[in-house]
Amino acid sequence: MEPISPPPTLTHLFTLRCAVDPPLEIGMGPYGRRRCVPIKSGTVRGKYLVGEVVPGGADFMTEGTRSGPPEVLKALMEGDGVDPASYWFHLHIKLETGHEKYRWMTNRVIVGRATRAKGEVAYDAYFLENLS
Repeated sequence: MEPISPPPTLTHLFTLRCAVDPPLEIGMGPYGRRRCVPIKSGTVRGKYLVGEVVPGGADFMTEGTRSGPPEVLKALMEGDGVDPASYWFHLHIKLETGHEKYRWMTNRVIVGRATRAKGEVAYDAYFLENLS
């Protein structure tokens, strides 16, 4: 069966690089192990966003898909540096803002890829868009 609409394209939204503190264990929830990773500082760069990340926020790790050999995933969960080519780490990102200039992002489907190393995390975020 042929699709009835053209496929969406991915448009780069931003690259986020953050220095982070060690994860805080929240416990098990209905979707698995819950953790909170406090953010210390960072940068966000892209066509639509440019700025500095200030302390006080966190990644609450509610959704995301990581896949790789068990020893690689264990090292990731422990915050050890792992070669990004040895695993994949996909994200579904939900953004929230009260600022009118950025409100359009709250209604977008945003996906991304992440890399994790000891003390830092980087996300490349993209939104789905139909250009036809």
